[in-house]
Amino acid sequence: MSELKKPLIMGILNVTPDSFFDGGKYTNLPAAIARAEQMLAEGADILDIGGESTRPGALTVESAEETKRIIPVIKEIKKRRRDAVISVDTYHYETALAALDEGASIINDISGLKDLRLADLAAKYKAKLVIMHIKGMPDTMQSFCDYKDIFKDISDFFEQKTALALQRGVSRENIILDIGLGFAKTREQNWLLLENISHFTKSGFPLLIGASRKSFTDKSLETSLKCAQTAARQGAAYLRVHDVKETLAALEAIYAK
Repeated sequence: MSELKKPLIMGILNVTPDSFFDGGKYTNLPAAIARAEQMLAEGADILDIGGESTRPGALTVESAEETKRIIPVIKEIKKRRRDAVISVDTYHYETALAALDEGASIINDISGLKDLRLADLAAKYKAKLVIMHIKGMPDTMQSFCDYKDIFKDISDFFEQKTALALQRGVSRENIILDIGLGFAKTREQNWLLLENISHFTKSGFPLLIGASRKSFTDKSLETSLKCAQTAARQGAAYLRVHDVKETLAALEAIYAK
């Protein structure tokens, strides 16, 4: 068995009033920048900045409002830390375009390429593209938790979506897959998928796992850290987390020699 590589840590920065865990904490620019600086100091490899809540039942936000929330934060971070790696958490073409123009280099698309123009942007800017599995959208997704075979259904979804991304010119090495824990999955399905992440690493594409503080973890730090360890042991390449310092400490138990 080949030696596991430590996953990159994607620190979550939600500049939203209604996100499921940290909504309202970072809606003003000074608070958002302070949080970004904190996560970078704690060891985050990437900052994932989102301007729309995607919790179950969340209502959509127009791209103009989302862009208004996100872009000042990206500008200020890049002004202070030109080397900071920025991911934009959006499924809106206009928001992604504005973010890439300001220095973001990853599009984190929770919609699973519902808008193929996001693949065009990733190709044009040579940006990484996260393709997440979902059925429906956040306001409806929990009505779509029925699967004939959840592993095959998600694998088939990824096969179709990665083929589309490649056809639009996205480099293979720039595609990242996310199984979408908490998105159109029951509590039991989330745990089943988490315990079998290695099934999806066989695709050859790097896997991003976002379990941090989600409902199926009861928003617990301890459970979120155990999820991070479980994902890392199975070869996840990226962990999307709220608690950067604590996650890195939890991973030391796996990678310490």
